[in-house]
Amino acid sequence: MALEVPLTEYSKFFIAMIAIVDPLAILPIYVRLTVGLAGVEKHRLARRVAMSATIALIISLYLGEDILRFFGISLPSFRIAGGLLLLIMGMQLIYENTSSERSAEGSERANIDSQVVVPIAIPLLAGPGAFSTVIVYSFRSSTWEHYALMTLCLLVIGLIVWLGLHMGTRIMQRLGQTSMAVINKVLGLIIVAISVEFIATGIMQYASAA
Repeated sequence: MALEVPLTEYSKFFIAMIAIVDPLAILPIYVRLTVGLAGVEKHRLARRVAMSATIALIISLYLGEDILRFFGISLPSFRIAGGLLLLIMGMQLIYENTSSERSAEGSERANIDSQVVVPIAIPLLAGPGAFSTVIVYSFRSSTWEHYALMTLCLLVIGLIVWLGLHMGTRIMQRLGQTSMAVINKVLGLIIVAISVEFIATGIMQYASAA
């Protein structure tokens, strides 16, 4: 099967999405919000969070172009805006003290599903940076192979998120705050590099269209 987009682009997309979604960063929040729950309930919530985030990202993959067209937004301007957003996210990851700064405080214990699923799946995992990255990469090709491979990447990321949440307490105990902070700074650097590429490409597209 001859691909219009090289496989290296999909590996770049996958790595970028892992860095942006950053399941490690939400582990402290997830563990804190689910403290005191039975193991079965924690596993159910982990599955729901992963499924909700994955479905939201897949919807943005297939409907993102239509949304941009509806609002009259050009791809170069969206690429630059997405790059700036990723730049901010990356700088925050680099300069924050601990990964637990991604906070979901202020919710009540009345409804554990809305407490855990809504803030963690959207917008902590599937947030503006993740949505903009999916939409920008979706424009690389219009073939069914392209969309199938991107969907596969998102499904694998959803599986990684589920595994991370499923083993959240054990991962937190083994890594500790210092190790997680170091990992997040490396991921932040990757996001900054990707954001620069987005912005540069958007500016070049504007220049060529002028």
